[in-house]
Amino acid sequence: MTALTIVLPCYQEAERLPTALKRYLAHFSAGRLGVEVLVVDDGSTDHTLAVAEAIAARDRRVRVLRCPTHRGKGFAVRTGMLAGRGDRLVFTDADGSYDPDQVERVLHALDGAPVAIGRRGELETSGPVLRRLASRVFNQAMRRLLGLPFRDTQCGLKGFRREAATELFGRTKVDGFAFDAEVLFLARRLGLTVAEVPVSPEMRDGSKVRLAVDALRMLRDTWRVRRAAAAGAYDQAATPASDPAL
Repeated sequence: MTALTIVLPCYQEAERLPTALKRYLAHFSAGRLGVEVLVVDDGSTDHTLAVAEAIAARDRRVRVLRCPTHRGKGFAVRTGMLAGRGDRLVFTDADGSYDPDQVERVLHALDGAPVAIGRRGELETSGPVLRRLASRVFNQAMRRLLGLPFRDTQCGLKGFRREAATELFGRTKVDGFAFDAEVLFLARRLGLTVAEVPVSPEMRDGSKVRLAVDALRMLRDTWRVRRAAAAGAYDQAATPASDPAL
């Protein structure tokens, strides 16, 4: 039995992934019942895949999936969530910005709700000015376009009970960064309770977000979510998982 799956979506993370994996594997010790760390390589062209497979060869808790081409974080998370074997599934950033204690907070919240999301208390007070502004603007856009009440839709730490993960990620369609908002939109549409959990990430250099380009894409994808919902595209039953493992 697998109790917990931690999904790490990766793109060009050969340098930062080993440290993140070391921290998670040390915290979720080998004696803990049924823990797997699922690394999803989103078509990286550096040595991310080789690094992940080398670690997996030494530790059976690590499993590696590979997307043949770069599709986006949303696609990588969806792939991992649908392939995960855990009763509880969490996705978090491969740069290790959310330490294991933050993951434990989200897992604890899943005792009382099928979905639990991190909420960064310092969302508007730390990090580069442009990124803070972009986060603020995007969250405002989410509230208006999708009717989301959550302060921090884009936090990179979210957890799900297995049934909720299957229902939500079996329906999602967004491959890019707006997938977080899509998942939360669907959770409300399906009547799933979403718990918000205060978390404190550590700032990391090397963000893959390109503010101007990705902000426009996120807004475009958000508008598409709204149109797809109006057309009934999300009313179909969840689709089964597909496993792109090598």
